[in-house]
Amino acid sequence: MTDELQGAAAAPPRRGRPRKKVLKKRKLAYGVFVAVALVYPVIRFCIMWGYVNFNSILSTVSQYDPIKDIFVIDGSKLFLHWDLMFQRIFGDENTRRMVLNSFLYFPVTCFITLPLSVFFSYFLYKKVLAGSVFRVIFYLPSILPIAVLTMSFRFAFDTNGFINPMLRALGFNDPPIWWGNSSVTPSMVFVYCVWAGLGFNIVLLGGAMSRVPIELSECGRLEGIGFIRELFQVMIPLVWPTIVTTFILGMSSVLTVFLQPLFLTGGGFGSGTISLYIFTNYGDTSQGPFLAAFGLFCTLCYVPVILLTRWFMNRFFSNVSY
Repeated sequence: MTDELQGAAAAPPRRGRPRKKVLKKRKLAYGVFVAVALVYPVIRFCIMWGYVNFNSILSTVSQYDPIKDIFVIDGSKLFLHWDLMFQRIFGDENTRRMVLNSFLYFPVTCFITLPLSVFFSYFLYKKVLAGSVFRVIFYLPSILPIAVLTMSFRFAFDTNGFINPMLRALGFNDPPIWWGNSSVTPSMVFVYCVWAGLGFNIVLLGGAMSRVPIELSECGRLEGIGFIRELFQVMIPLVWPTIVTTFILGMSSVLTVFLQPLFLTGGGFGSGTISLYIFTNYGDTSQGPFLAAFGLFCTLCYVPVILLTRWFMNRFFSNVSY
């Protein structure tokens, strides 16, 4: 037995791959994996963001040649579409109404929908009676397609819907014409946005509130903190980053909302928006440079406002880890 152990100890060490070569091959394989994984997102970014935005900026100084069916750049008309845009903004009533409608979505989403979402999210967080039923009611608009939601909302307020009979039963014998009235119809689009936007916001805020340790609520209950004080002094500071994100998303609706007025009113009766105007007129090739200049101008004016608002709101509360 001793001889065998001595023979094994005297045997030459087993030769294997050098450690440096193994590490080099692993790094190479990892690099190839990362490169392959990034091919699609990089190509998509270059095409869908880089090329699209570069082409849009180039279109603002281009003119459409209907004879050759191409866009050309004329040095003497570089700012022709910009001049036309300012003329329409300051001289055309319909354009001013469209811009005003778009900016009205900012207070609607940020100062009506968002506070309601915070309140209802806290309502569900406290697990009140029938909370599961209300959770389904709030989440349902965020699950259904927008075409179904707009159709249901429009039918509810239509002549044969159930809203008018309910109002007559409550004593309102002459309910207004909800659709087809330039003084009421735009407001109905805002009402729909509040109703449908609650579900999306509650999904975000409810998820943030569910991460708050339950021990904080138990400690507050022992200290005698009420619901209102807990909401404003404990819950809102803890989920403030999510509130800021939701607020910024609400601000972006000024330049992005178009499906809601399109499905509800077709963009008529004074309910048009900037995004809807660009969407409905881009089929006309000759309008492309003007629409590109209009969209670029709105972006240059509004994006700094969003960034400044985000910086300002982040100064209220510091991020809390829990």
